[in-house]
This record gives sequence, structure tokens and C-alpha cells, in this order.
Amino acid sequence: MYDIRPAAHADLDAVTALILRLQADDAHHIGYLGETLGDVAEELAEFEPDWPSCTVVATDDSGRVCGALSVEVDAELRRAFLHGPFVDVPVNHPAGSRIWDQTADALYAAALPLFGDVADRELLGHTGHRRLAAFAERHGFSAARPCGIHTLAGDGLRNLLLREASCPRTGPAREMRVLPTDPAVHEAVRVLHDRCFPRTHLSGRTLVDGRKGYTVVVAMDGDRVLGYASGKADPGEYYVDFVAVEPDVRGNGVGAALVTELVWKLAERAGARPQAAAAILAGNRSSQRLFERLGFRLHLELVAYRVGRAA
Repeated sequence: MYDIRPAAHADLDAVTALILRLQADDAHHIGYLGETLGDVAEELAEFEPDWPSCTVVATDDSGRVCGALSVEVDAELRRAFLHGPFVDVPVNHPAGSRIWDQTADALYAAALPLFGDVADRELLGHTGHRRLAAFAERHGFSAARPCGIHTLAGDGLRNLLLREASCPRTGPAREMRVLPTDPAVHEAVRVLHDRCFPRTHLSGRTLVDGRKGYTVVVAMDGDRVLGYASGKADPGEYYVDFVAVEPDVRGNGVGAALVTELVWKLAERAGARPQAAAAILAGNRSSQRLFERLGFRLHLELVAYRVGRAA
């Protein structure tokens, strides 16, 4: 059994190396720390409010870091997100599964004070991470629909960046704009986001107020918002997080134009990245078709586990 203690700033390099190693294996892959391995160090370094204050680690007898679990609490949503548990066990160890289970449970127990009074908790892992699925079941988490991570790289990404991203002109003065400061546009995007993604990790208000650093591209028809796409430029990829289009204009190419414009804006602002990525819920055929037409292909499947969700 490993020893469990609060993390310290000096643990950053060891935790980063641990997660890099484990994320490379589907059987140990856990989401929320970036889908590209190169993202992990920056995600940890910028973890809010302060990475060591919301992280616990497991160490062996020599003091080597063998496990980690971080907790992110969103006070506005009254939800908490688990980044982990990440546990390293010796290869082919006869008691490997028991060591993983005991360490993961101990990390979670040590992290409980970090949740405060927030009972709504969520974690995300690869569908092939059987130990994480068992951990979730032990602690009362229920599985949601799997989510596919679709990626685009190489010539496909270059072709996307060279596409004409103008919005189809089937109405007056349609245009693509980075989220303007107009309060009416902010409100329209907020309402559309909360209507299309009512149970997601990010509220519409947080999306438009800029606190999380998202780039938001809006399709306009005069003063009317037709849809939006939002995302970030991570160290290893352009990440398309949300795309929403008003029902009466779907199927007219607005979504594809938004995605194209967003990736172009991310590239313009942040420079080159080796790939673009997007998360799509299993069964959302319209979104799958949209990204497939743009050249995205399924890279991996993740599943969310959640407990304590309010009725």
C-alpha cells in the first residue's frame, strides 16, 4: 500500500511524468487533463486555484510518486471534477489490481475534504479503463453515454485551414464574427448554449464572460445569432469544445462554417498545432456527420461517471 499525502509544488515534474506515462495506455487513460500528451504539464501548472492545494499524491517507501488525484470545484455549477485517480503499479505484479484499487480508494478518501459541500462529482476515462469503471461503481458513480474524441491532422487540417469559412448566404447580411461585446449577442449565445448543453461542465454565462479563455465564433444574420462554436488552442491541438446552431437553420452548412472559422481563428491567434480535436456524444449522428465531412475521424472513446447529481 502506498502512502497518501497532500501534493507539494516539488511534485509537479514527477506527477507530470506519471500522467504522461499512464495516458499513453488506453487501459489507464483519464480525461480532463488534455487529450494530447504534451498538454499535461501546462494543464497541471495552470490548474486553478493552485495545483498542490487541490491535489493528493501516493508515494512508495522511497518517496517516489506513484499516484495522483486532483479535484476541480466549479462553485457556479456546484459541480466537482476529478482529474484521476492516476495510479502506477508494477507491470505483471500478481497483486496489481488490488494495489490499484486500494490506492485509488485511498486517494479519493484523502481528497474528500477538497470537495467541500459539493456532492455532484464527475470523472472521465477511456471506455477500456476497466479499473476506473470498477472504482466508479464502488463509489456510487453512474456511467453516462460514451463520448468520442475525433481528430484531424496532416493534410486534412491544412485543407480545413485553407477552406472558405464564410457562412452560407440564404438570408440578409450573414457573417462570421468573433464574439462581439454586444450584450444582446452575449445573451443570445448564453441562451443557445444552455438550451443545447443543459448538463455540461460549462455554463453559458461562463462561456461568454471570458473567464475560461474560450474563443467564441458567432454566425450572424443581421442582428440574429444563428449559432456559435467555441474552443481553445491547447499546446498540442486546437480543441473544438461546443458547436450549436438554431434548429431552423440546421442542415445549411452553418455548423461546418463555424467549425472552420473557429479553427482558423485559433490558428491565427496561437500559431500552428499538429491536430484539431472535438468531443462528440455517442449517438449524436448530426454532429458526427458534420465533423466527418470536415475530415475528422474517431481517435478514442471516453465515458463520464457521475454521482450526487441534483434531481
